Amino acid sequence: LDRYIAEVSRYPLLSRQDEVDLAIQFRDHADVAAAHRLVVSNLRFVVKVAHEYRGYGLKLLDLVQEGNIGLMHAVKKFDPDKGYRLISYAVWWIRAHIQSFILKSWSLVKLGSGRVRRKLFFKLRSVKSRVEQDLAGDESKDASEELARRLGVSREDLDEMETRLAGRDFS
Repeated sequence: LDRYIAEVSRYPLLSRQDEVDLAIQFRDHADVAAAHRLVVSNLRFVVKVAHEYRGYGLKLLDLVQEGNIGLMHAVKKFDPDKGYRLISYAVWWIRAHIQSFILKSWSLVKLGSGRVRRKLFFKLRSVKSRVEQDLAGDESKDASEELARRLGVSREDLDEMETRLAGRDFS
């Protein structure tokens, strides 16, 4: 990982105008060299985003690799005329590819990729710890009911996801 970070740090960040010029060149003339410069100058941001997903037990380099695919996808679809920087647009594609990889890699049994399941998968641990802190010492409230309410899901969906996340697959 350190070697990869050192390698991607060699590529300078682009100014806003350079980024716009390269994006227009790629869009209008299908210039692969321009797309390559857009990608390599933003690889360090993929590493930063991948670090946010370290807690899922997957190798960081695998997360970075999936994020790089998301970055390349973003470069293909980027519209420089909108006035935004590439990384502002690309971060959504990077996260989407990393999250998709995590969901596919988590279990041999498909977790499902609907909005509710994705939300539960990625938010359950953090919201659960907040609910436990908020309800510490208050025996009158049911932590699971409060958790389902805060996440905006049914108790059944919550129970199913907690069961799935509690144990990994066994041979």
